[in-house]
Amino acid sequence: MKKILLITVFTVLSFSSLFTRAEGVIDKICLYIPNRIIDVVDIFTIELGAGPVARAELQCTEAFQFGAGVGATVRVVKGINRQYGGCYENGWNMGFTCVMGENMERSENSRWVQSYWEDYSGFPSPSQEIYNLYTGAKDYWAIGGTLGLGIEGSVFLHPVEIADLITGIFFLDIKGDDLTFEDFE
Repeated sequence: MKKILLITVFTVLSFSSLFTRAEGVIDKICLYIPNRIIDVVDIFTIELGAGPVARAELQCTEAFQFGAGVGATVRVVKGINRQYGGCYENGWNMGFTCVMGENMERSENSRWVQSYWEDYSGFPSPSQEIYNLYTGAKDYWAIGGTLGLGIEGSVFLHPVEIADLITGIFFLDIKGDDLTFEDFE
């Protein structure tokens, strides 16, 4: 009986050590459900703001927009790359198909909302740091819009996050943002 127990304990320890070394297989299995829930929440952005603002915009990626807006708002943010909190946003932007311009600043942020200042005219490039797929403050590929007059609301869907959710079902994390046990240490 002691030999069987010793062999069982040795086998379990050997396999758990093997799994831990195999790129966190145990992490992926144990945190599978929480990571899929977080991936579902990552799919969309919702922002609400209030202030002297007038804005009506639709966009199908940052490169294809219709609308314009100007003003300043204090905002509550649930944004791309897990930005949660509040900020102050001030500036203007306009877009008509592939011709656009923007001078927008996001500042005085809470801890988990990124600051940025974007000033351009013409065609935005997805290679800019603000659109970094993993850490950027904005999503170049976002689809959605913003509407406001005094009170402003924005809603966007993120196609890359949808792909991350679908591949996550099969244990592939294309965004590299799944939780591991190291995140809790």
